[in-house]
Amino acid sequence: MKLKTIQTILNHPLNQGSKVTALIRFLKRGILIRLHRFPIVYPFIENTFLIVEKGMASAELQIYTGLYDLNEMLFLMHFLREDDVFVDVGANVGVYSILASGVAGSFSIAYEPIPSTFGKLKRNVDYNDLNHKVRLLNLGVGDKAEKILFSDSLDAINHVIQEPGFKGSTMQVDVTTLDISLADTAPTFLKIDVEGFEANVIRGAIKILEKPELKVIIIETNGLSDKYDFGQNYIHNELIASGFSPFDYTPSDKKLRPLSETNPQNTIYVRDYAFVEKRLQTARKIRLNGILI
Repeated sequence: MKLKTIQTILNHPLNQGSKVTALIRFLKRGILIRLHRFPIVYPFIENTFLIVEKGMASAELQIYTGLYDLNEMLFLMHFLREDDVFVDVGANVGVYSILASGVAGSFSIAYEPIPSTFGKLKRNVDYNDLNHKVRLLNLGVGDKAEKILFSDSLDAINHVIQEPGFKGSTMQVDVTTLDISLADTAPTFLKIDVEGFEANVIRGAIKILEKPELKVIIIETNGLSDKYDFGQNYIHNELIASGFSPFDYTPSDKKLRPLSETNPQNTIYVRDYAFVEKRLQTARKIRLNGILI
């Protein structure tokens, strides 16, 4: 695991000109996180912070790389405006919501089903003084309102349990749908990262997909959804039918590039391309590692 983490850090675009510095930062911060008995506050992007402690592997990667999902996260900050509503499905400790509300200034609605992780999400929101900008919901999201069995000790990869013989710690979680939960809300931007349950989330968001205010969806497309009820093809077909198209994003020139198929990790789906492109081209630059992007 440590070797994979080191490879990820060294191959990250923000570390290409400073691999030795990145490795030293990883070693120093990694040792500190593991030896320190208390959570550590790290400066994040612009005037935001992340609170990290041992066992928070996903949050640690943000600290080691500067911005882990570089293209998607910069796209989010370039696109969002203060009047927008950002919906963070599978918020974990709140990295995307902190960027959306703490940097871009939009209003966020963050769903996190696991109580221990939800506490860390709330801690990050509280520390960044974003309670007025982020609505926190300790709920899972799927295709119907029910209780579902989740793993609860796997950090950012906690997931709905369907595999037979799962040996880890589990718990029953209350699950809603976006159509139910957001019935009176018109979101601008959805981010969905639920470790394979993405197709179920989309199936429970048919009315939300019809709302013209919704312009962007970033969704995990790594194939994990194929082990659940509907699968990755369902996601793609539903989004295409709703007028969305898949894109890559180049932050340096703020350009979207159309894709013929989904990305192996996350895919940006856009509807109303002209609107989104205008937003991007008029976006302010984000200060990252001492430079403006």
